[in-house]
Amino acid sequence: MRTKQLRLNDSAQIRKRMPEFLGKKINVVLNNRTVVFGELQHVDEAKVVVKNMRLEKMTIPYDVIVEIYLDSQVPC
Repeated sequence: MRTKQLRLNDSAQIRKRMPEFLGKKINVVLNNRTVVFGELQHVDEAKVVVKNMRLEKMTIPYDVIVEIYLDSQVPC
C-alpha cells in the first residue's frame, strides 16, 4: 500500500468533508501558523474537537482553521 496525502485549504470544502475524517489522525493548520496533530473526535457546524498526542481534547472553531491535511492508504 502507498500513502497519499490529502490537503484541504478551502473553508467550504473543510466544513463539508470533516465528518469523513472522524476517528482519523489529522493535522490542523491554524491561522497563526500553529499545527495541531491528533485524532478527530467530534464535528459540528461551528467547531471540531481533536484529541492531541497528550490525550487532551482541543476545541477548534472553523474560523481559525486554514488547512487540514492527512495521510491515507491507497492500494498499489
